[in-house]
Amino acid sequence: MGSGHALEAIRRLQNNRILKQEQRSKYEQMRTAVSKIKAKYHKFNDRNSLNEKELSTLKRKIKIQIIKQKQKSFIISSTISVLIIAVIYFVSKYIYNYFLG
Repeated sequence: MGSGHALEAIRRLQNNRILKQEQRSKYEQMRTAVSKIKAKYHKFNDRNSLNEKELSTLKRKIKIQIIKQKQKSFIISSTISVLIIAVIYFVSKYIYNYFLG
């Protein structure tokens, strides 16, 4: 008669175990995705094997790549912002005319 709470506790433990396994798999997926991104953008060479000229060119390439990415994201975000402002303006203009006209 009083075993309902025990069964409920067992079910909660099983559900928690399942949720924990799902979270671990999601964590592994995110960790591998982040490591792939890091490997994509950074080439880790041994600094001791590079001479000064190669090291400076590598640094310059990385800086140029960062600047290009910033410029691209700025252009995209400003274009989207202008489009959103234009849509809001025209929609508000037509709604205003609709209710007054």
